[in-house]
Amino acid sequence: MLESSHTTLEPSTPQQQSWGAVIAIVVILAMIVIGAFYAWNKRLGKEPGGAAALATTTATTTP
Repeated sequence: MLESSHTTLEPSTPQQQSWGAVIAIVVILAMIVIGAFYAWNKRLGKEPGGAAALATTTATTTP
């Protein structure tokens, strides 16, 4: 009879699991930051003058 060759996966160590959580948090935060910049740029594009008006007012009001 043929013996079945089952591969058993060893459970992850707590250190490996913590790295997975850290990586997941970093990816989620990066997605939030990218989304915020995207939404901010879209809002600037809808305003009259857009980013150029913002840069001009900032340059003229800063001492």
